[in-house]
Amino acid sequence: MTIILQAARLVLPTLFFGYAIFANLSLIAGPHPAVVLPDHGLLSGGLTRDLDGLYKKELPHMTVSFGVIGALRYALLGEARSGAVVGERGWLFSTEEVQPLPSDRQLDAMVETILDIRAQLLQGGADLVVVPLPAKVDIYRDVSPDATFGRAMAQLYDGFDDRLTARGMAVVNVRRDLLNPLEPVFFATDTHWTPYGADLVAAAVGRSGTVLPGPLTYDRIPAAPKILSGDLINFVTTADLAPRIGLPAESVSPLVQTPVNAGTDIFGQTANDIVLVGTSYSANPDWGFADALMRALGRDVVSVAERGLGPLQPMQDYLASDDFRSAPPAMVIWEIPIRYLTDPALWPDAAAGTAAVAAKLQKENADG
Repeated sequence: MTIILQAARLVLPTLFFGYAIFANLSLIAGPHPAVVLPDHGLLSGGLTRDLDGLYKKELPHMTVSFGVIGALRYALLGEARSGAVVGERGWLFSTEEVQPLPSDRQLDAMVETILDIRAQLLQGGADLVVVPLPAKVDIYRDVSPDATFGRAMAQLYDGFDDRLTARGMAVVNVRRDLLNPLEPVFFATDTHWTPYGADLVAAAVGRSGTVLPGPLTYDRIPAAPKILSGDLINFVTTADLAPRIGLPAESVSPLVQTPVNAGTDIFGQTANDIVLVGTSYSANPDWGFADALMRALGRDVVSVAERGLGPLQPMQDYLASDDFRSAPPAMVIWEIPIRYLTDPALWPDAAAGTAAVAAKLQKENADG
């Protein structure tokens, strides 16, 4: 069996890349080539655009082949492509959750960046509450590739929380609220939390005392269930093939939420009283985090979260926006998934901050 698996590791990539070479050569060779390469260089914008359309037209089976190879790789070897790692019983995890932890200096620099953002918010009259989200590989260690990864991410969560709290930041530690849940708090094949997980975190924010509660209440009406393919499926195979190898589609039951007693806010809160900044955990309405915060806090919450940019860029975009400059909120809630701390590239300000932290430590050591 070991010999067969080792052979498969070589044969599957060979088949795919062999096909890819043949398919690409077929586009430029022969008496009637589909692509005529220009004399002025291969990286021209026009050629790139033309090739994109050509691949879709001339090689419609490319995606199918890619999916088949990925499905075989998963079924035979239990592996995904770069971007995801395979756990047990059909669970997939982002590679961001199995990366080396940031150094103490890098983490200190990230904290300094957050403190600088708090100072900017305070200048506009807005308080900041940080809500770090634990890693899926931490919460679901029993189906993770290795429990070591979960322990490392728990260590990162605690270290991040401790540093922020020590500097006087209002932080809501929600990790304990997601441990041993009654229902799944993360999707098996998606990086994100379930609506139930979002509800638990919102309830923890409401109980934390970091945000003054309001009097608003909300009605919720069930909407049509949604079937979605987890985003981590893209690193394994296609959505059509995934169920055939034990990676079924995910299901979400959204709720349409409306305020019951709008206009009776005794605290005189405005529409932008609380602003939610964050990632796709907050930006995707299917997870319902902004709505869950409204219910937990009894106050209106406006989300300016953005997808695909990490936690820092949406905050910088909001600080630079006309909305913040013209009508700063009373409170900003910043959702930060802990897995994004493993990628220093998402914290460009922290790179400069690292030097400042080093200089500060050097000075403290010299003075001490």
